[in-house]
Amino acid sequence: MLSRTLLRPLVLCLIFIASAVGQVTPPQAHFGFLPGDDYKLADYDQIRSYFETLARESDRMQVVEIGQSSEGRSMLMAYISSPANLARLAEYQQMQRKLALAEVGEEEARQMAAQAKAIVWIDCSMHSTEVTPSQHAPLLAHRLLSEDSTEIRQILDNVILLLVPVTNPDGLQMITEWYRRNVGTEYEIAAYPGLYQKYSGHDNNRDWYMLNLAETRHVSKVLYQDWFPHIVYNQHQTAPFPARMFVPPYSEPLNPAIPSAVVEGIGLIGQTIKERLALEGKPGAISYISFDGWWNGGMRTTPPFHNMHGILTETAGYYYATPYVYDSARFPRNFANGMPTDKPSIFYPNPWKGGRWSLGDAVGYNLTASMAVLNLAASMPQHWSFNAWRLAQDQIEAGKRGSPYAYVVSAEQWDPSSAQEMTRRLQANGVRVERAIAGFTADGREYPAGSYVIPAAQPFRGYLMDLLEPHKYPEIRPNGGPVLSPYDSSGYTLSLQMGVDVVRINDQFQASLANLPELSTPQPVWDRRQNASFWAVADALKSSQPVRLASSGNFLPANSPDSAAVELRSPRVGMYVPHRGDMDGGWTQWMLDYYRVPFEQLRNDGVRAGNLRERFDTILIASQTTAVILHGYQPGVPTVTSSYIDNAESAAKSLMRPEFTGGVGMEGVVALREFVEQGGTLITMGAATELPISMFPLPVANVVRTGTFKAPGAIVRLDVLQGDTLTAGMPARTTAFVNGGYAFESTAGRDRRTTEAEVRTLARYSITDLLASGWITGENAIKGRDAVTEVRMGKGRVILFGIRPQHRGQTFATFKLLLNAIYLASAKPVAK
Repeated sequence: MLSRTLLRPLVLCLIFIASAVGQVTPPQAHFGFLPGDDYKLADYDQIRSYFETLARESDRMQVVEIGQSSEGRSMLMAYISSPANLARLAEYQQMQRKLALAEVGEEEARQMAAQAKAIVWIDCSMHSTEVTPSQHAPLLAHRLLSEDSTEIRQILDNVILLLVPVTNPDGLQMITEWYRRNVGTEYEIAAYPGLYQKYSGHDNNRDWYMLNLAETRHVSKVLYQDWFPHIVYNQHQTAPFPARMFVPPYSEPLNPAIPSAVVEGIGLIGQTIKERLALEGKPGAISYISFDGWWNGGMRTTPPFHNMHGILTETAGYYYATPYVYDSARFPRNFANGMPTDKPSIFYPNPWKGGRWSLGDAVGYNLTASMAVLNLAASMPQHWSFNAWRLAQDQIEAGKRGSPYAYVVSAEQWDPSSAQEMTRRLQANGVRVERAIAGFTADGREYPAGSYVIPAAQPFRGYLMDLLEPHKYPEIRPNGGPVLSPYDSSGYTLSLQMGVDVVRINDQFQASLANLPELSTPQPVWDRRQNASFWAVADALKSSQPVRLASSGNFLPANSPDSAAVELRSPRVGMYVPHRGDMDGGWTQWMLDYYRVPFEQLRNDGVRAGNLRERFDTILIASQTTAVILHGYQPGVPTVTSSYIDNAESAAKSLMRPEFTGGVGMEGVVALREFVEQGGTLITMGAATELPISMFPLPVANVVRTGTFKAPGAIVRLDVLQGDTLTAGMPARTTAFVNGGYAFESTAGRDRRTTEAEVRTLARYSITDLLASGWITGENAIKGRDAVTEVRMGKGRVILFGIRPQHRGQTFATFKLLLNAIYLASAKPVAK
């Protein structure tokens, strides 16, 4: 492998020669350094400016805005191809659409494929601390625009590249500013103290079927409505140590909804990348480990369900732009899959032996991988184009044969607004939906007019089936050991997460149907069973209109003749926000904003200051450990530690800035307890439930012990208390997302720490048919136990959620449990 000191002069020489050909600004002339240089990072504004400059200077590039980020920055995408291809961009786009959706017959498809171009997507630095991809983007663009080699000419002639230099503009700006502030100090490689994307942070790569984030929606429109790329290359930066780059093929298990030809194509692309890395003397490429082919919902995992070749690489990095010299004596002997790290193997044929590793080295690997993908795409554009048609046609024909023939979302739903929310998300990711003009019968069941019908005979049938069918996660036990855990969730069926009744129809049926136009966000309603009712409440309270709550739990708008138990007021909510990347808390804020619930971010010092009841009626603490809540980042303690690096060296550079250290401490615990005793409502979720259980005198225990129950992201069934205002609008049985192990029981009379308190079960884990989708083990530990518990303490209450009621903004089925508790905490009795 070329060292950075040898690589830089070579790159500069190539850039000089190329610039003479293409007459475009070299990267170092624009940035003042070469992206990849030690201790230097190009921020989003600089990269955007550079791409705009290149577009003005070169006829090989066009730059467009595909949308705005969560914080209002422009999201840029560059088209890179030959001038002749760019002049016919609309024509090629239309051609690609017809092939990808199989809108033409086979003969016409072959004729189109003979003229079509390979469409390749490359996106960079979705995860903003993974800076390598964004720093490689200017170098890749410059090379494609300025060189005149045979390889570059073939790429430009046969490929249309859609290059997104920064997928998360807000985050890259945050991270570069953080690093520049700290470089050369004891905080140089400290972790970023918060979320680097609004609401989601790292979870921005978990939103690709839900589309809650602005960035996800903009990208998905390009992928699944506008361009349908053959190859979707998603670049990241966390290789299994000490490998230098993860490259497909992916590890087990494989989701059966992904076409086998797509799986083989992904393997071909991965092998092409690895071969080029080997030929260029870049060791350390590894495959078939860590990153599986099961889950749908990531940037690289959603495309295969759309017949596209979703490619992920994970390049090694140290931290930001700081280099590090690795001692191979510190390397682990084996990877997580048991294979040795120091000996060649089929999926790790050229082990990395250690030494200096810099951002420039990582950038070099990404450039090699990008060029390998583009070169392969350019070598057979007809292959990619016709296969896109064939894959789509195969899916359509399979749907015509039935089993399933269609899915029906009846107009008679418990919560029609959530049915609309689910359906519009499917539409946004390219699924065709129809609406029944009149009632019809299918598989012996009658459905009313207005029901949504989703035919299985459509190009993205695999995507549709994966999101609407319960998942049966395979129990693969390598060498008779434990079951392979999923990379993300084992079960994520969208209809079950959202509480929508979707019926699989296996046989053909007759119905009068019309194409369903693109749905919008549901309108506010007063129907208590619908999540959309919370918009009606929020809007009424904002305009100072009275809203009351009947003892039955129904919302009563102004001038309602019904009697009311309490009058609702605008919620006073404190959302606890630590100085760590609290993704679960971020998604909680998303839900609050989505339903227009006002809240205030509550930091550690605000908790410690006390007098919380004067400011808040509700305090929310999302899933995080008691240690994080109590202590956060500790002063003088490194944020980077590993057995693979010199911790003394890292300690000198990874301390957290003092203003971001500490947690609520015992002062905060006392303040939270006083808040509850004085009449406040403390809501804790997941791991955060351990704080009040262990620190308050609550007669409640988590009955799940380590090792007795495992739920790596699964959907279970709950039995919900009826006739209570806290569970109003909920059906007697629902589904909920679990991740981890939290189930509660009362210890009243057995726990000397506790005071008199009323413990009520709001929802239990079902005893029968507990698992709805995915995989769990040790389920007897939670069957019949509390999933949601209310504990009265003093004048207030603590509500414990063992489930994840707002998980990633996806679990519409359980949103009401959280929103009910928030509004009731601020309600006041109606004067008689």
